[in-house]
Parts: sequence; C-alpha cells; structure tokens
Amino acid sequence: MALLRNNYFISALWLSVLLVLACLCLIISSSYFNSKEISLLTSRCDEVNGKVLLHIQNHLTNDYSFECQR
Repeated sequence: MALLRNNYFISALWLSVLLVLACLCLIISSSYFNSKEISLLTSRCDEVNGKVLLHIQNHLTNDYSFECQR
C-alpha cells in the first residue's frame, strides 16, 4: 500500500500507461492507412487489367509488398 501512495510511482505508472496508449494509436493508424492504400492499389491495378501480387509481411500493422503485373 505504501508503494501506491508514492508520487513518483504513480507518475511513472501514468507515464507508462500514456506511452502504451500512444504506441497503440500509432499501430492502429498505421494499419488503417496501409489497408486503405492496399485497397487503392488493388483497385487501380484492376482498372488496367493487371494481376495483383500482394504479400502481407505483418498482419498487425499490414506491412506489405505490392506488385501489379500487366
């Protein structure tokens, strides 16, 4: 109980929580924008009658490599 009353511990705990939340926000936004980019690339490749070669390396962040073969 004495540990929870220590101001330094509480400050470090809040800082850790905020850091984790910031990292989660960055991962989620990166994943969102990569999925939007993948959708745009595949639709443009389909417009030119290309064959989509998509390899997703990380499913959490949607890191990918893309190629459109005509």
